[in-house]
Amino acid sequence: KRTLWFTRSYIMAIHENKDNTDNFRSTLAQVVATLALSCLSFSIGFVAVMPTIVIGALRNDTSPLGMSETAASWFGSVMFVMQPMGSGVSAFLQDILGRKTCLMAVNIPNLIAWTIIYFSSSTLHLFMAVIIIGIAMGFLEAPILSYVGEITQPRLRGILTSFSGVFSTIGMMILSSLATVMDWRNLALISMSGPVMALVALAFVPDSPAWLVSKGRVSDAEKAFQWLRGWVRPEDVKHELAAIVSYVKETQSLKIIDNVEYKAVPNKENPVTTNPKGRLQLLMEPRVRKAFQIVFIYFTIMACAALLAMRPYFIEILKDIGSPIRPHIALALCNALQLVGAICGGVLMRILGKRRLSFLSLGLSVFCCLTLGLYLSYRPEFPWIPVALFSLSYFAGPLGIFVIPWILIMELFPLRARGMAGGICGAVAHGLFFTTTKTYYSLVHLVDISGACYFYGAVGVLGFIYLYWDLPETEGVSLEEIERKFGERRNSKQYRSP
Repeated sequence: KRTLWFTRSYIMAIHENKDNTDNFRSTLAQVVATLALSCLSFSIGFVAVMPTIVIGALRNDTSPLGMSETAASWFGSVMFVMQPMGSGVSAFLQDILGRKTCLMAVNIPNLIAWTIIYFSSSTLHLFMAVIIIGIAMGFLEAPILSYVGEITQPRLRGILTSFSGVFSTIGMMILSSLATVMDWRNLALISMSGPVMALVALAFVPDSPAWLVSKGRVSDAEKAFQWLRGWVRPEDVKHELAAIVSYVKETQSLKIIDNVEYKAVPNKENPVTTNPKGRLQLLMEPRVRKAFQIVFIYFTIMACAALLAMRPYFIEILKDIGSPIRPHIALALCNALQLVGAICGGVLMRILGKRRLSFLSLGLSVFCCLTLGLYLSYRPEFPWIPVALFSLSYFAGPLGIFVIPWILIMELFPLRARGMAGGICGAVAHGLFFTTTKTYYSLVHLVDISGACYFYGAVGVLGFIYLYWDLPETEGVSLEEIERKFGERRNSKQYRSP
């Protein structure tokens, strides 16, 4: 009953808050904060496309930087195997240091890694750099999703969360376009701009109000809310702040001091979240386990159906199948379509919801996998077909399945478990990405490249069936309402509707 009362109070507070703040100014403030994070997304885009460019340039090269098939497979995948380390660290540190501090700190190793790539004289230097970048990328993913989810209102959360995918795709498109006229060293030099811009931009945005309240810093949370709701007066955010204080009190045993407005201090250390046994108990709660299941399976589907394993070797694959255009130009074209897909996904998410958008994106991805497998089985004299299918695959991924599982991390897990769960999910996701990428050559040797496409498509088909039955609709629903509903037993029709 107390949880139900809080949920109703929170929804009423949001509606009352809408009367006290200007919607345009509130939207503008949240967009500005999200754009500051987008500088980090540029770095993610640079990182995502760099292995493809480097492998394409150095594969079978005779210089000390030349890469064999084995070295290329490791270079294309080692970043993924290092990212779980960063995710595991951020699972704990983001709840201790805060979302903003973690997001700013991650830019330092990124800058160091790009410097190493620029001055590298052997493959050892290149591997050192991607290891550092892998850890850094894993470290930032959980706090960036937690931050966006906690600062945005439900009406904006879906589209603002998609900003990350849009701007990372812009970064990929910029770097792959420049790769047609520049070598990889100069691209590394340009990539240093990403961490520098992110450090400057993040210095001007507030930390997550929910995290500040959880640390007893209610005065700072009030100032953060004033900034995030359009640079308004304290009285304009008092209802939303009071609802957050009540919510954190419910979830983390905070004691409210009556004689100081909005002052909250920890009543005692919460045993559920401050010792290993308590953390394990928290992660084993039924609603948390169910969220893990949905997110893990979604990441598996995405890793296969979106052809992630083939992307580091994209230039090499196009050379082998006889692309009618230069592979670097094809890569730039595909990344441009990826940007279009990310923008369309951000717009359609609000219209279709996450369920239907998942099915649209996954359906297109599976079509590309199976049709590409069919083409590679018979190899007809139509060289534009594989280029068109790869282009469609690059469009279909960011349309939905690239972005939605990351959004689900911040939506399905309760606040008290979100930090740990986000880090664990990030670690598992990158473990899956590493496995699929590292085993790509082995799979091709076993069943040929066409068989690999059939395999990835089959995983997508099975995933489509699973998501139809188990994926809830969360678009336009507040995080608190999602937490309440996700823990209840509901019939399947209610479960799949907002």
